[in-house]
Amino acid sequence: MNPLTIKHTTFGDGVPKICIPITGRTENEILKAAEKISRLPADVAEWRADYYEAVTEPGAVLPVLAALRKRLPDTLLLFTFRTKKEGGDRALSDEAYLELCRTAAGSGLADLLDLELFTGAEPAQTKTDGQTGTDRQTELSAQTKTGVQAEPAPDRRLLEPVISFAQARGCRVILSSHDFQRTPPGDELLRRLSLMEALGADLAKAAVMPNCGQDVLTLLSATRTAADTLSCPVITMSMGKLGAVSRVSGALTGSCLTFGTAGEASAPGQLPAGILKQILDAL
Repeated sequence: MNPLTIKHTTFGDGVPKICIPITGRTENEILKAAEKISRLPADVAEWRADYYEAVTEPGAVLPVLAALRKRLPDTLLLFTFRTKKEGGDRALSDEAYLELCRTAAGSGLADLLDLELFTGAEPAQTKTDGQTGTDRQTELSAQTKTGVQAEPAPDRRLLEPVISFAQARGCRVILSSHDFQRTPPGDELLRRLSLMEALGADLAKAAVMPNCGQDVLTLLSATRTAADTLSCPVITMSMGKLGAVSRVSGALTGSCLTFGTAGEASAPGQLPAGILKQILDAL
């Protein structure tokens, strides 16, 4: 892993950096959260724009980004619209989602853009060219019996232009994948993170839900392997109370960013930022 420096912050070197999400529904709530973050140990502030009630209105995003930049001048600003299918607050068409990402990335106000790896992806279970419905049904039946789950593939035609657009304007890209139901096998986690690297991600992120202790260990092991083999820094977490250890073990596993709260959490298992900072410093 090659460390990545954005302004004054280096990812992939030393203690994991702390990101605090902003989940306000109104501009007033968003800016109040930013004021609170300014007094907390945050390296990155993530604006979760999917919570903003006016996010789809023309011209609504840029004034809020400008106000956040003014209130958090020394904190990296990450723009994220988390889609419903990956655990976010609302659904959005692929076209609208990508246009929103381009708007944020091209504004010169966001330092980082979160872009979902499987934007526009069809599940691997869908019928492929040259394969009959009977053949596909047989394959799906076999997967069900063996417990093997086919995985989706990213749509490069949608992702690569947005990645290039953002990076050309000085906005770094986090490619991300979220699974709120399960923890994929270790090789699948590595596949996803490797795909992110291959697509040109500046940072590769995977967040998964554990259903047992072994799931947490699977995530931690895959993170260490990815950190040792990929060129870009990685961000991983095992969500919920069961996976809380993954949020403080990044110095060991190689995860370069962890998420804390300044109030309301944006994902299960996040710790208050002040406590998170104390634990990281102690470790």
